[in-house]
Amino acid sequence: MRRLTWYSFVRLFHRIKDNLALVTSFRHLWKTNRPLVVLVGGMALLLALYTYLLLIIEGNYKERQKLLIAIRNMADGASLLNNQRTMHEHKERSSNFPIITMAPFPIDGDRIEWQPPDCEPRQNFAFVKVHKAGSTTAQSIFLRYGYVHNLTVMLPGGKNPASFSWPNLPSPGDAYPVSGGVYNILTHHARYHPETLRARMPPDTIRLAIMRHPLDHLKSMFNFIHLNTKYNLDPMNPIQNFLENLTDYAEIDSKFYDGRSPTRNFQSFVLGFDQMKDFGDEQIEQQFRDRTTEVPFVMILEHLDESLVVLKRLMCWVLTDILYDWTARNYRRFYYKSSSLSQLAIDNHHKWSSIDYALYEHYNRTLWEEVRKGGKDFVLELEHFRMMNSKVNEHCRIDPKGSRSFPATKWNAAWAVDAQFCRQLRQERFIWDWKLSMRQNEKIRRERLNP
Repeated sequence: MRRLTWYSFVRLFHRIKDNLALVTSFRHLWKTNRPLVVLVGGMALLLALYTYLLLIIEGNYKERQKLLIAIRNMADGASLLNNQRTMHEHKERSSNFPIITMAPFPIDGDRIEWQPPDCEPRQNFAFVKVHKAGSTTAQSIFLRYGYVHNLTVMLPGGKNPASFSWPNLPSPGDAYPVSGGVYNILTHHARYHPETLRARMPPDTIRLAIMRHPLDHLKSMFNFIHLNTKYNLDPMNPIQNFLENLTDYAEIDSKFYDGRSPTRNFQSFVLGFDQMKDFGDEQIEQQFRDRTTEVPFVMILEHLDESLVVLKRLMCWVLTDILYDWTARNYRRFYYKSSSLSQLAIDNHHKWSSIDYALYEHYNRTLWEEVRKGGKDFVLELEHFRMMNSKVNEHCRIDPKGSRSFPATKWNAAWAVDAQFCRQLRQERFIWDWKLSMRQNEKIRRERLNP
């Protein structure tokens, strides 16, 4: 036992005095500035907890992975009984058709043995990739489909590797040549041009596109090319400032974006219309009738999942063909995205982009007609697709190098997601372009060596 000396008693006395002073100071601070004490104390506690958890996670990473996978597998048995939407909710726009929401449904339908579709998959298609309308997500699905099924994809051969002659119509020499000279898939940026499609693609090619609500599209375009600063608009609500003063901006707007208007009928422009005209024009209305016949189905971004299930049925594809990565592509947050607009601004936009509104309303109505035709079976398949897409995205996020098996159901054969599928699910366009060009160039090389 240590000997107690006079010096030890002195040190103990000073420690007690210091602690009492500290307590007194704390009591004074607590009385005078209690919120600050609570805030600082809470932050310190959270920091300590975060550090503790970080040390545990770093020290037991493999165990954590096994635990998460085990929990996930345990949840599978109950997920069909109480599946809730985990996908982000698409907000309802100016449509009379509500977003489908599902109550928990029984698993009896899933016990039905999967039967392959009694039709041939449609593998020749041209997708009109509309800027800022969710088209990159759709393009990723189509590029994966083309690569997995060994199809020939039309790749840009000009200066811009992402588009064909933009903003002009496609020309004969702006695509890389391929074996046979005929393409199965078009999915890069290109203005819709029926003559080009007839010359380069098989006669049974189906034409597809994607659109979004015109007002949301305008906001996204504003943010994408920074029109709020380039037009020197009111920083608090540039969209309203622009739409309420269209006569002041119309002339410079039509000359700003490669000689085209980035704000007026832009989606219609990509679909081959003259964007500077209005829907009431006789020529435009005839073109509208022709276009809606030539392009039978257009996906709607606000109802992407419903659109993909309709697409699957239309194309006679399988569920794995339409799975997609939830990671937002080309997504940017901007403060005026949800800004409210005056009725004057909304009315002006309807007049300014009347062709866009006519097309959007037509194809949105067409989508919901297909959903209603599908009845209860469509609703069940839609919910099953959302559940499967959720599980696949979860697996690829938690265990991207592992594998996971899925049993056969009424809507899909038994299959397994593996590291390759996870990689393809998130693969960027330029990687697909490189892989496809290597494969397609190899075919040409072999033909030249073995004529």
